[in-house]
Amino acid sequence: MKNLREGLNKYVKLNGKIKTWLLGEISDAKINCHEDDVDSRELGILDGRLECAENLLEQIKEWENKE
Repeated sequence: MKNLREGLNKYVKLNGKIKTWLLGEISDAKINCHEDDVDSRELGILDGRLECAENLLEQIKEWENKE
């Protein structure tokens, strides 16, 4: 039972860290897209990061709701 509890705690901590990182990516992309010195190539990268982070968060929510 101890190993199961430890494994679950690790999962919960990791899940929280992933969500926090993804929210940081979303925030960073939204903040930087308004800066004047960002070129079109960098805007494309920011758009990709934003889209990936938002979609992954949505997928995580779907997976969590199925459990």
